[in-house]
Amino acid sequence: MTARPYAILEAPSSLRLATDGVERLPDRLPNLGLMKRLHARHARRLAVPPEGPTPDPETGILNARAFAAWSPKLADAVEAVPDAGQFPVVLGGDCTIVLGSMLACRRRGRYGLFFTDGNADFFQPEAEPDGEGASKDRAFVTGQGPSLVADIEGRGPLVHTEDAVAFAYRDHQDQEEHGSLPRGARSEEHYGGWDRAIV
Repeated sequence: MTARPYAILEAPSSLRLATDGVERLPDRLPNLGLMKRLHARHARRLAVPPEGPTPDPETGILNARAFAAWSPKLADAVEAVPDAGQFPVVLGGDCTIVLGSMLACRRRGRYGLFFTDGNADFFQPEAEPDGEGASKDRAFVTGQGPSLVADIEGRGPLVHTEDAVAFAYRDHQDQEEHGSLPRGARSEEHYGGWDRAIV
């Protein structure tokens, strides 16, 4: 089987974070030679809607409506790459670019997620102190949380919990300090499913 050539998608979003900076990654890595090393072409750069300073009053999540509306646009861009015979490499931006990426996969069927991050990204909205969606993205793609972000296009979960694995996270103490339910805990109060995540 011949390997597909890579195509770079730039998704410079900081919509889900209380701080800025990560949106500069799509500029920095190509400047360091990423595209040349991967022999990749530049597919496109997505425009990101403006961010607001306060969490959404209904969900408690920063810019929830903006990134719920933006994720399908990212999914469209991701889907176009394999349709052109290439493999997409998405440069964020904050961690919840995984929503648009997994939405693209979900539109095509059932896929898995191997999630490598220093944080588990499985906070409940009421436990995350800054309202950052980037602390909850793995929960959202497995269908946990408000339907606005956990059931995009009515396709939630974007990945089944048994098909999602988190690797290398080390934020146990931070989660405990803020009262986030650990994976494996049972609670019917928190959307009835936070206990189902695979780690």
